Amino acid sequence: MEDANSARWLPRVDMLFDSENEAYEFYNTYAENVGFFVRRSTLWTTSKNIITRRTFVCSREGFREKKKGAKEAKCPRPETRIGCPACMTIRLTPNGRYRVTEFVPNHNHQLAAASTIHMLRAKKLRRKARAVRADLVDDTVRTPEFETEDEAYEFYSMYAGRIGFSIRRASMTMNAENVITRRMLVCSREGFREKKKGAKRVKKPRPETRTGCPACMIIRLAPSGKYHVTEFVTYHNHPLAVPSSTDLVMSQCVENGQDDESDMADGSADDTVHKQARSHQSVSLLSLDSKNYLRSKRVKSVLVGDAGATLEYLQKMQDNNPSFFYAVQVDEDDNMTNFFWADAKSMMDYNYFGDVVCFDTTYKIYGYGRPFALFIGVNHHKQIVIFGAALLYDEGAESFKWLFETFKAAMSGNQPKTVLTDRDAAMSEAIATVWPGTSHRFCVWHIYQNAVEQLSQAFHGSRTLGYDFSRCLFDFEDEEEFLSAWKTMLEKYDLQDNQWLAKLFDEREKWALVYGRETFYADIKSVQQKENFSTELKKYLSPERELLSFFEHYEGTLDERRCAELQADANANLGTKKPPSIRMLRQAANAYTPAAFKMFEREFELYMDCMLYGCGETGTISNYRVTVEEKANDHFVKFDSLDGTVTCSCKKFEFIGIQCRHVLKVLDTRNIKELPPQYIMKRWRKDAKAGVLSDNCPFSFDSDPQSSLSKRYNYLCRIFSIAAARAAKTVESCAFIESQSDMLMDQVDQVLQARPSEMPALITASCDRSQNPVESAVAGTLRYDKANQASFIGGAANGTFPFTLTASPSEYC
Repeated sequence: MEDANSARWLPRVDMLFDSENEAYEFYNTYAENVGFFVRRSTLWTTSKNIITRRTFVCSREGFREKKKGAKEAKCPRPETRIGCPACMTIRLTPNGRYRVTEFVPNHNHQLAAASTIHMLRAKKLRRKARAVRADLVDDTVRTPEFETEDEAYEFYSMYAGRIGFSIRRASMTMNAENVITRRMLVCSREGFREKKKGAKRVKKPRPETRTGCPACMIIRLAPSGKYHVTEFVTYHNHPLAVPSSTDLVMSQCVENGQDDESDMADGSADDTVHKQARSHQSVSLLSLDSKNYLRSKRVKSVLVGDAGATLEYLQKMQDNNPSFFYAVQVDEDDNMTNFFWADAKSMMDYNYFGDVVCFDTTYKIYGYGRPFALFIGVNHHKQIVIFGAALLYDEGAESFKWLFETFKAAMSGNQPKTVLTDRDAAMSEAIATVWPGTSHRFCVWHIYQNAVEQLSQAFHGSRTLGYDFSRCLFDFEDEEEFLSAWKTMLEKYDLQDNQWLAKLFDEREKWALVYGRETFYADIKSVQQKENFSTELKKYLSPERELLSFFEHYEGTLDERRCAELQADANANLGTKKPPSIRMLRQAANAYTPAAFKMFEREFELYMDCMLYGCGETGTISNYRVTVEEKANDHFVKFDSLDGTVTCSCKKFEFIGIQCRHVLKVLDTRNIKELPPQYIMKRWRKDAKAGVLSDNCPFSFDSDPQSSLSKRYNYLCRIFSIAAARAAKTVESCAFIESQSDMLMDQVDQVLQARPSEMPALITASCDRSQNPVESAVAGTLRYDKANQASFIGGAANGTFPFTLTASPSEYC
């Protein structure tokens, strides 16, 4: 049995590791068992700092060089390097894994005993931990003074419970009167467990929970007799626990202060969760049953000042434009947790192009520092448009449900036909609940970005893997071609055992472009490949920058894109290019925007390579088989001569909104020289934004006056906002609107006099600065729109608690 255990950590040539660090840890384990220390030595890297070769050596390898001009020390350090040849070398393979190419087991010195190795390692780690703490002391955190050491312990214990970790007492110093003059309180994962001499090996050892975490609070006794905090480190090198609404992470009651005897207090945060009363918190029972209420603390910590900065920005935007919409979700401690906002232009864009929405959570992949997410779509010019934005400090299913419900409410109750998201279980659950009937797909662009992270070694170990993988994501429209290409890729790069790719393939029907083609997709993947709005904002989301500077850049970038859309509108209507000579192409060029026409033109060119075969008729329906050279699979087209409808098995029109080459071949064969109007989708036309408003009225004028008041106001703001945007394009149109405004107001007054209003004043802009809105609404969802008016969602029987937003944004930090 002992030989079998030894064989597991014995290095051998051709062993494979998933990372350079994994190989280092393996060789370290081997060294501990044998009796020597390891250090990293020679390495080779690529231009992108990917390690392609690394050698791990015995710490006594080589010889220490004497520095020129160095004075001789009175007590020189003993020479430890004696040119030991023991080493292990690894190289990066094309599949992204590291292979052992050389292993030398021989040493030219006496090996140490295991107990000596563990003792020296523990001392070394403690020295490193002290050095790390010195660099991590947070001088900006204000801490109180304490009457007793126990009071300081209780304070740190309560702080730890709120943050999500447990603590223990560590080293202390006492004076001659046995009074503690210095005490160190640490995270329970501080340090490393030392192996005790003579301890027997147990069958089921406790899992190792200590990670050398530097988080701590150190107190010293001051001349005044009180304890002052002299060091406070907030950084943790491990994930924090997530306490629920009724549970707090509490510290174990360990009274032994000796560092060497504190192993009994060792344990993970998950092992030290205890229920306790929450009498110090006032959570209103009014909102506990609300479906919009976040019943737990937010997961992500909010940087100091960020909540106030966000609220300040949202208030300013609403002051400038009363139709600006925003909503805030608070957690059980009245902390603002999640934010959503959308301006009038975004809401109007959704009316035009909200059939396909991508929820862009790129911040998860690249770690922007702040959890910024976007709702984006594609306009008729194949440009990215923004429907709304969010800051998410909690990413649970309940938070996503709140977000998607709020988005739907902002968009007049309309949900998209298709939504694309990252592969996230909480998002999937929320969408299935909140948007029933919406087709949910995984965004292939997100998958590609995740693959760059998950398969980074493999991508840099091969020049062609990235190309082959992207083809599987973006290029195939035929299932057999896709499956064949995927299998070839796995075999070519030896990735058959990669678990991430295996799970991705199991979920292929949610993302591969060859599946689900009966649902509209708007070719959003090709737009995302060319431009990514969120990555442009990455550097402005860094914690080192103030959040208000991000909002300024966000607005500037948004304006630039909207100007680009106006420019594209103008270019589309100029018609500077010579019209095509072919009748169908001329029709398409007149109807489609240039970007959409380019898609159609490509299909038109390719239809000439198609070959058509009749497959019989059934009543008014004619069946055809269309083949394309160098394509193994045929496509089948049905044409109904009764009403001119035509369908193809490739489903390109249903999926993209542009008719396919196979249908164009059938139409040409039947001497149909113009595309039937029903196959020129309006969302790709030059006039895509004409005549949409009246079809999307979000309310009934005969509904309850009190509940429909805000809806009518919001809807009218959107109408006049878009009218103003159009009228501002020329001096003449602006003058026309100005001349008509007085007449319009007179007509409105006549209507109001003829039918006296049964409603209170439309919008009040009063602002009482003495009241805190979060305290007024307690915990729940705060939704703000229309000139600083707010409503508490789910708080009362009728679902609305109107109150005025009063507090300064700086109070919400």
